[in-house]
Amino acid sequence: MRTDVHCGPFFELSPEPCFLLGSDATIVAVNAATEKLGYHPSEVVGRPLSRLVHPQSKDALAAWIEASPPAPMTVEMRGSGGAWWEYELRVTTLEDGQHRALFAREKVVSEGDSRSIHAHANWQALSACLTDFVVTTDDQASILTLNRDPPGIPPEELIGKPDGMFIFIAPEERPALRGRFDLVMATGEIVSYETQVSYPDDTIGTFQSRLGPVRIDGQIAGTVLVTRDITAQRQAEAARRVAERSLREYMIQLERSNDELERFASVASHDLQEPLRKIQAFSERLDRKFTAQLPATARDYISRMQDAARRMQDLINDLLMFSRLANEGNTVAGLDLDRLVGSVVSDLEVRIEENEGTVEVGTLPRIDGDPLRIRQLFQNLLANAIKFRRPGVAPIVKISAEEVEVEGVNVARISIADNGIGIEPRYRERIFGIFERLHGRGVYEGTGIGLAICRKICEQHGGAISVGSAEGEGTLFIVEIPLKAEKEEQ
Repeated sequence: MRTDVHCGPFFELSPEPCFLLGSDATIVAVNAATEKLGYHPSEVVGRPLSRLVHPQSKDALAAWIEASPPAPMTVEMRGSGGAWWEYELRVTTLEDGQHRALFAREKVVSEGDSRSIHAHANWQALSACLTDFVVTTDDQASILTLNRDPPGIPPEELIGKPDGMFIFIAPEERPALRGRFDLVMATGEIVSYETQVSYPDDTIGTFQSRLGPVRIDGQIAGTVLVTRDITAQRQAEAARRVAERSLREYMIQLERSNDELERFASVASHDLQEPLRKIQAFSERLDRKFTAQLPATARDYISRMQDAARRMQDLINDLLMFSRLANEGNTVAGLDLDRLVGSVVSDLEVRIEENEGTVEVGTLPRIDGDPLRIRQLFQNLLANAIKFRRPGVAPIVKISAEEVEVEGVNVARISIADNGIGIEPRYRERIFGIFERLHGRGVYEGTGIGLAICRKICEQHGGAISVGSAEGEGTLFIVEIPLKAEKEEQ
C-alpha cells in the first residue's frame, strides 16, 4: 500500500508485518508482509489498530504507542480467520512527528509448540474461507475468536466480553440460546437451531446455526458456533407464501365466479327457451293465417321478428353447448381422426356444395379424446372455413397433421388452412373470446361463440389452438392435442 509518508526501505522490505499509524493510531499504510495475518491491505487501511489486537490489550497498547518506548510490547493480534497470534511490537516515531511505524514480529516458539501453531494456521485458513460466521467461546460464553466482523457491530464490542455470544441476539431469544449453551457445556451435544439477530440499526436478521463443544485434554472448555445468514432466504420464503396464499384466494374466487357464470348461462338459456318458443309459434301463426290481410310493412315486421327469433335460438343453443363443456366430464376414447373428420365433411356436404367448395384431408393420426367434443371442434372450424370465403372465390380447405413433441408430450399438430378472407394479426387472440365478432351480423351469420367453444375443447384435452400465418391469403388454424390422454390424479 503506497503512502506519501517516507517510511524507509525496511518498512516495505520487512518480512514481518509493518503498520504506518496516524496520530489517532489509525492504520495509514501496511507492507506486503501484513498478508501473513490473512488480510488484504484494503481490509485494514483506514481502520484503527485496536481492531487487530485483543480487546484486553487495547488501552495498554494505545498508551504504549503514544509513549514510543524503546522496549517492545507483546500482544495478541487477530488474524482474518479469527485466530489470535502473539506478536512482539516495536514502535518508531517518524521524522514528521505525526506518524509512527509499528513493526510486528511473530514470537519465537519452541519445537513442542510447532504442532499447535500448525493447527492454528489450518484453523485460520479454514475459517477465513468460510462464508458462514465461525465463533469460538470459552466456558463463560465470552467470545474468543470471530472469523469476520458482524454487520454494524465492531468486533471489540464482542470479543472478550462476558456473555459476548449473546450480545447480538434478539433479547427475546437470549434465554433459549443460554439454554442451548448450557446444554452443550454439560453434555457435549451438538445442537442446531434458528435464531434472530438484532443489529444496531434496528434491523432483524435470521441465522441458521449449529453449536458444538470445544474439548481440551478431554474436557469441554468452550463452544464453537457456525452460523449462516439466511435473512434473504426467509424473506423470499415469506414473500412466496404470501403470493401463494393470494393466488389460492384468487383461484377460489375465479372458480366461484366461473361456476356462477356457467350456472347463469345454463339457467338463463333454459329460462329463455319457453318465451322464445312462444314468440316463434305466434309469429308463425300470424304469418300463416293473416299474411294475405297484412300490408307489406307488417309482413316485413313479421319477417324481421322471425329472423331475430332464429338468431336468439342459435345463441341459446351455443350458450347451452358452452355451458355443458364446463359442467360435463370428458368421455375419453381412442379416436380415428381420419374417420371422424370424414364424417364431419359428410355432414357439411350440402353447405360445401352450395359454396362450390373443396375440402382436402391428409392422413390424420389416432388420438384419445371425447368423440362428441372433438367432432364439434372440427365441425366449427370447417364451417368457419367455408363461411368466411372471399367473394367470387370458391373456398378450399386443406387439413393436414404431424406428430411432434411439445414439452416432453407427444401431440398431434393439426393444421386447418383455407383461402378465405383471413384474420388480421391484431385480432388473432381476440377471436377466441366469447361473443367476439369481427363482422356485422348482416355480413356473416353466427353468434361469436364458435371459436370460444373450440378453445375450451382443446384446453379440456390438454391441448391448445392458435392462428398461424397462412401462405398467401386465408387463415391457418393450428390445433395441438396430446396423442394419449393423461390420467387424472386425485
